[in-house]
Amino acid sequence: MSSPQPTPTQSVQTVLDDAGLTWRHWLYFALIALILLTDGMDVTIVSHVFPPLIAEWGVSVGGGIAFVVTASAVAMGIGALIAGRLADRFGRRTMLTVGALLFSSATALGATSADFTAFTGWRLVASLGMGAVMPIGMTLLADLVPARRRAAMVAAAYAAVGLGTTVGATLAGALIPTGGWRSLMVVAGLLPFAVAIILAIVVPESPAYYIARGAVDKARRVLAHVAPGADLDTVDTTRMAAREFKKEAIAVILSKPFTATTLLLWVFGFLSLGTQLMIVQYLPTLLQQPVPGLSTVQSSTIVAMYGLASVASGLVLSALLVRLPRFATIGAVLAASAVVALVLGLQADLEFGALLGLLILAGFFLPMAFGPTRNVLATSAYPARVRGTGVGSTEFAARIGTAVQGAAGGALIGAGVGLSGIFLIALIPIGVLGAALAGLKLAARRNGADGRSGYPEERSTSTSATASP
Repeated sequence: MSSPQPTPTQSVQTVLDDAGLTWRHWLYFALIALILLTDGMDVTIVSHVFPPLIAEWGVSVGGGIAFVVTASAVAMGIGALIAGRLADRFGRRTMLTVGALLFSSATALGATSADFTAFTGWRLVASLGMGAVMPIGMTLLADLVPARRRAAMVAAAYAAVGLGTTVGATLAGALIPTGGWRSLMVVAGLLPFAVAIILAIVVPESPAYYIARGAVDKARRVLAHVAPGADLDTVDTTRMAAREFKKEAIAVILSKPFTATTLLLWVFGFLSLGTQLMIVQYLPTLLQQPVPGLSTVQSSTIVAMYGLASVASGLVLSALLVRLPRFATIGAVLAASAVVALVLGLQADLEFGALLGLLILAGFFLPMAFGPTRNVLATSAYPARVRGTGVGSTEFAARIGTAVQGAAGGALIGAGVGLSGIFLIALIPIGVLGAALAGLKLAARRNGADGRSGYPEERSTSTSATASP
């Protein structure tokens, strides 16, 4: 008797890829982007709260304020690292919701602070949650969308973080003069709390996570919802399930074949976010130095336009990544940012109009190179079974870079380095980022993940045949 034809099987990622983008994907994207927006909002509102705290409690800038800024950055890194590991164990949606509820609750409760010590405590708790939201939100989004659109949608979601900065500044301007800093903390806490509840109800868990944990029926239910019409009888539910965690995920990302990838991503995260925030944090101070000697209104105008340009750049990067390979695209963006930094570094004394134009250009290219790129690279560097840990560890390195380079920026300005000098110094991390990107491309090619269609073990298909008697 002849044997039956082999039954083709397809991976979870193949089902998502074949289904393409649907209205459900856009709904999930919108909610994840919205929670990232509130995360960006809550990260920055504290800068608007500091002046009233200084006036009310006599807090020193070099003492208490500097401690909160540095300790918060470290706490965000710890939150990213812990949440990334827990997301691989307990689910991406679960940990994203927990992180959002944690930072929103702690932000609102910060309004009850009777002194600066209590405020600092609540701020550090909130920072743990804020650190968790970014990497886990990106990981969940990456798990739910077609692989060929993953990089583009991650970059677009990151643009919401920059928009959150604008929303936070708007709320601060509206609420602090009328209701005081406590009213800002309450509103900034309640908004993400409400979004987190809706997200937990609407956005499904990652089907790849369910498969990795052996929850096959749950994975099929999610796939039936996300990709209606797909033939779920042909889904291979054993390929990833067979890869049970024989060792901790952090050990997996540090072992072959991921060792080089992980170390290079840590370098990329450390330098990218650290350099970006060093420039943003000190830009008002640099602009108001004797050279170029701008007024508060002029410097505020430039900083606002710099922020708006960064939001636009994230959307442009997303559009580019739809059609172009991620490594070539990010490499071109790094090269463009180096040119802009060099031009600014060679300008000794410019008037307001010229600075406005050049810094809008810088606000477009530098955040494009430093902002979403680490998430674009990290979400595509690891298979789904350890993606949360990999992305979380990259974000941990990025937050530590923020603390270190923030301190370095203050030391450089204190030593007399001005606006042009800071941009010349920025060429050093840009060069290192370019070298790290080249190394990541080589590592991806070696691991077979160099294409735009996802990690090999998630997208490959197989055939199986049952021998007939």
